[in-house]
Amino acid sequence: MHAVSHLASKDAQSNASPQVALIAEGGGQRGIFTAGVLDAWLDGGFDPFDLFIGTSAGSQNLSSFLARQKGYAKRLIRGLSRHKRFYRLGRGLVGGNVVDLDWYFEQTRQGRFKLDLNVATASLGHRQLLITTTNASNRKGYFFSPSSKSQWRELLKASSALPFLYKQGVKLTPWLGMAPSNSAEVITESAPDFYLDGGLAAPLPVCEAYRRGARKIVVIRTVSEDFQAQSAWVHKLKSWICVSGFCPKTIDYLVQHEQAYQAELDFIANPPEDVEIVQIFAKEPLQSKLLGSTDADLRIDYQQGVKAGMAFLAEQLWQQPNSEPMGSQYAPIAISA
Repeated sequence: MHAVSHLASKDAQSNASPQVALIAEGGGQRGIFTAGVLDAWLDGGFDPFDLFIGTSAGSQNLSSFLARQKGYAKRLIRGLSRHKRFYRLGRGLVGGNVVDLDWYFEQTRQGRFKLDLNVATASLGHRQLLITTTNASNRKGYFFSPSSKSQWRELLKASSALPFLYKQGVKLTPWLGMAPSNSAEVITESAPDFYLDGGLAAPLPVCEAYRRGARKIVVIRTVSEDFQAQSAWVHKLKSWICVSGFCPKTIDYLVQHEQAYQAELDFIANPPEDVEIVQIFAKEPLQSKLLGSTDADLRIDYQQGVKAGMAFLAEQLWQQPNSEPMGSQYAPIAISA
């Protein structure tokens, strides 16, 4: 069983051509569930979206979806994110980065882990991809649209750079004249800001999708349906950073994350009259963790994702623009996969 929760209104269905958005939540290795969902959609040729917004691991999943590389995100998570070079907790205790994001994203340039950004750019076309980041100085969330392959990789790195795990963040100033798509501010050498994981300020950017005109929003979650505002990775990260003695500043980021997450959950629970929100969950609790998952657990969660993606396609009600408003009949439902 996989849960697909629907929130809709009469006005949402009456809009003839609403913008359709896909949001992919982060969650580290738990993103392998999202990878499964998107691989099922690649098999089904399903991509009706106008706007994509990815946070952290979610931005990587959306990139592989746009690159039409079925199995790619699964390969990254099971291969690179479990490699001994990538994750070493001991490095953080001696002043280094717990995760080696530089090495990780360098692997995506060639060989079996190459991310085909040429195909991704072509399939994106005139649609928009937003990669969420958090400015380390002002702690605000920023949404960037990559305009080159080098920018794309750096934005993926920034969106995945959790404090303590990748301490300083990613400096985006080499791209002079680039402005976040949600701000008139232009990044220049005189403002050498570093950017961190988008999940700190924009963990579940449903409000942002709505603000940009999306009236049908699909959200792939990496938590259980009864999840509240503090995620498993927050608990894990707190335990790591307190042991290291690097608590105060990083704890502030985590508190901000929880507040931002709660605001988005409130929006989802009480959406405006003119929006339809579909959330896709794993019905059973995911076995994988932020980091340190076993390969067996990752395989299980990937298959959960594939089944959830197939179940979503089999339901098909969301794809029918003239069907009865889903909120009146299906709020929420659990469908068999």
